Amino acid sequence: MFKRIAVGTAVAAFAAMALQVPVGAQQGGAPARRAVGGTTAGNDAYPSDDQWKNSKEAQALVAKAKAAAGNDAKLQERFEKACTVLGPQRPAVLRQNAGLPAEPQRQVDIVKLFDNFYFFGFSTVGAWAVTTSQGIILIDALNTVDEAEKIIEPSLKKAGLNPADVKYVIVGHGHFDHFGGAPYFQQKYGSKVVMSKLDWDMIERPNPNARGPQANRPLPKRDVEVTQDNQKVTLGDETITLRITPGHTPGTLAYYIPVKDHGKSINILMLSGANITPDRASLDAFKKALDYAKSQKTQALINGHPGLFGDEIGWMEQVRANPSAPNPFVLTVDEFAKFADIMKDCAEARLVAMDYKGTN
Repeated sequence: MFKRIAVGTAVAAFAAMALQVPVGAQQGGAPARRAVGGTTAGNDAYPSDDQWKNSKEAQALVAKAKAAAGNDAKLQERFEKACTVLGPQRPAVLRQNAGLPAEPQRQVDIVKLFDNFYFFGFSTVGAWAVTTSQGIILIDALNTVDEAEKIIEPSLKKAGLNPADVKYVIVGHGHFDHFGGAPYFQQKYGSKVVMSKLDWDMIERPNPNARGPQANRPLPKRDVEVTQDNQKVTLGDETITLRITPGHTPGTLAYYIPVKDHGKSINILMLSGANITPDRASLDAFKKALDYAKSQKTQALINGHPGLFGDEIGWMEQVRANPSAPNPFVLTVDEFAKFADIMKDCAEARLVAMDYKGTN
């Protein structure tokens, strides 16, 4: 169940990561716009409200995506998250934009979402463990070395897993709420850290905007570089395939992960910020990543920030309460294919809306 974490830790972590604007400013990602007087303002990653509403080309794509969702409740929920002027956003950002006070961050006890796949961390950001025949692949590592020691390590032990078995830590993109705990596993257990070369380069560049703890944050040492699409990380009987999907950072990754759901083999997709597509190159990479997922008959989508694509914390609690029931994260192959097309059309709508000049 949820636990309130110590006030000092909660405040420090939430201040650093709950709002997408500071995170993007610190690490070079594309931050969300903030609502100002009923319109969006901020950066060039998104259209304005007027552009979004008045671009006929954009609204035609939205209508196409809505039609694809049809009367399917699962797809309708995902459409509502995906097809807005800002696209999928963390609940904390949406509350901020609505002028609502931030909700306290909550720790989420480790939950076994699939037979060989676990989530743990916070209600705002998490990490994942994939178990294999020869050890564990950790996906992301929370904010800090302290959280790796006090949250990730105990969570693994609580699930009966040995932290010393973590052979790889794959970092989805080079923001500290994803790589912060990686040095702990690297130094204590010799885990290999995997990140795109572009994001290795990014985190190693001096950051003039860093202040306080951010200026002295320990970095993992460069281990494995992802330099091309469909590069693989294999451990025992598990192979995770990676693609580079720039936009949120220069080298944001998409993951294709085989898991077992009640003994049945399925593929899941993890997008580590790839829903941010501020230009044609990032949109094209995003589309190709989703098309590849469709070709692999993928059936579920996850992200390091719960709440982007649905009530994911609620879905986790459903799995925890009744692990033998149908998994709410899982779609049919056909539903996922439609969801992928919805996300592609909605991302394209945001990009074409940015070109709207009031003439169409």
